[in-house]
Parts: sequence; structure tokens; C-alpha cells
Amino acid sequence: MFEKTLFVEGINGGVQVDAPFVVDVAELREKRGGKYIQLGISDRTGRGTCKVWGTPDLSVEQIEAFCRAIRPGEVYRIQGYAKEFNGTCEVNVNDGIANLADPIRGDLLDPSWFVHAPADDDGVRRGLGRMTARIEDPGVFSLVSRVMNDTPGFFEVPAAKRRHHDYMGGLAEHTLETAEIAANLAGTVSRAEMDTDVLLAGALLHDIGKASCFCRRGFSFVALPDYTLVGHTAIGAAALMKYSAGVEPARFAHILHIVMSHHGPHGEVQPRTPEAWAVHFADNASATLRSVCDDASALKPGEERQGARTRQPVYRF
Repeated sequence: MFEKTLFVEGINGGVQVDAPFVVDVAELREKRGGKYIQLGISDRTGRGTCKVWGTPDLSVEQIEAFCRAIRPGEVYRIQGYAKEFNGTCEVNVNDGIANLADPIRGDLLDPSWFVHAPADDDGVRRGLGRMTARIEDPGVFSLVSRVMNDTPGFFEVPAAKRRHHDYMGGLAEHTLETAEIAANLAGTVSRAEMDTDVLLAGALLHDIGKASCFCRRGFSFVALPDYTLVGHTAIGAAALMKYSAGVEPARFAHILHIVMSHHGPHGEVQPRTPEAWAVHFADNASATLRSVCDDASALKPGEERQGARTRQPVYRF
């Protein structure tokens, strides 16, 4: 059995790192005069960043070969040192690059060390059921219920590769938060007169396409090419078309509009209705607050640093 005495939550500046971690993401990055590998690593306590510089004798082609050989989702021995950079603690790997040639065999590992799943699965499921039950139109209610229950992975996959809710069960948790925030927004604005059924359906289904954008590998979920080549909004809208029967056409079109426009001004389709704007604001609030909370969680009172997720300064009073 491989030993693990260091977890992500225990990594801070100056710590020597030599422990197994899940590699969630491996990306080749440019540096002056060459390239390096940036890894997203994780275990049951959270996620971290690792920069693999290699040794001076390695060529760019060899660094590229190491990156191509890494299998995201598998566990690797990460051997290096932790250092604060721009307020964020990162693991730096030089000689330890050799450990990335092959993952550690699963039979040598304790699975309980690695699965990062902070979401309350039962509570999220109950919450989604509660929000769905608020939909009064039988056709819209049936649409939401069938799509959520028939979509493989909806309750298991992360909501994103990195920035927010990037853990097992993150998509469902983010969906619940978005629906609750959107409903509260609609109830707060005077004389809004929003279609609450459409609002809730759009919020509950806005990211449904992401369930098809990840696959389970090892102890993690890995983004599929469709995540960037097609995009989850288009995938989600296409999936919803199969369930349009029984929903009044104008309402179904409005739900599709919310799904396609939930990225707001930065999306290909921009919001055109109060309901669509409410879901956009709710989606952004859930994602941003999750990022800020995660970045601030390790800070001590009076401490400030550059957030790894927000890429903005965060502070704890």
C-alpha cells in the first residue's frame, strides 16, 4: 500500500511535497525559452495547482511528451516543493517529473484518500425536488423532472473544469443554488410579473448539457472534447428538444432561450426577457460566490491573497 501523509489542505509555502494526488488536468504552458506543464491536483481535502518545470537537460519535445502521457483522473506521485506565487500556493516539480511517466496502480491506494465531494448529495437531491415541485404547469413540471432524472451523470459530474463547483456532485449543487437565487430575485423585484414556471425550468435546466461533457476516469471526472468544441449550452438545448411534447410551444421556446442565453452579455445568445436575465444573474452569483468562498476558506483573519479561482484579491476580516 502506498502511503499518503500529506493532503492538499496541508500544503503551504516551504513544505516539501512527496505524496500521491489525483491529476485532474494537465496543460502545456509557455514560458520564456521553453514550456512547462500545469497540473490541477486534488484529494479528499480539496484542489491545488502544480507546475512541472522539469530539469535543464530536458528538451521542449520531452516536456511535451510527458504532458501527453499524463492521464487525467489517475493518481501520480507528486514530488517537489510548495511556494507562494502571486498570493497562491503552488507545488513546483523539477526532478520529480520522472514520476509522471506512469500513474500509481490503483491496488496500492486507499480510495478514501482521493474523492473530493463536499456537496451534500442527499440534501441537494431533496432541494432540487422541492424547487421542481414549485412548478405548477404539468407539462413544464414533467419536462424538468424527466430531463433531470433521465440525464446520466447529472447528479455526479462537476459543474466546471476549474473555477467553481469543480468536484463530484458540483453540477447538481450549482443547479440548486441557481434555481433558489433566481426564484428569490423574481420575488424581490417589484412588479416584475415573471413567469415563475419558466424561470424555474430555465434555472434547473440551464447547465443540463454539462452532464454530457464529463466522463468518470479513475478518481475524478475528465472533460470531454465536446465541452469546448460544441459547448454545453448547445448540447443542453439539443437534449431538451427530445422532451418538448406536452409543453406549450411559447413556453418551451422561452425555456430554450434561457438555456441558450444564461451566459449573459458574454454568450452567443444574449438574454432578452426578465426571466432569462434573472437566471443569468443567479448562475453568475452561484459561480462567483463559490469561487470567492473557496479562495477565502484557507485565509487567516487579516490575510489577503490572489485567489486561484477568482484570479482576484480575496481578504478575510
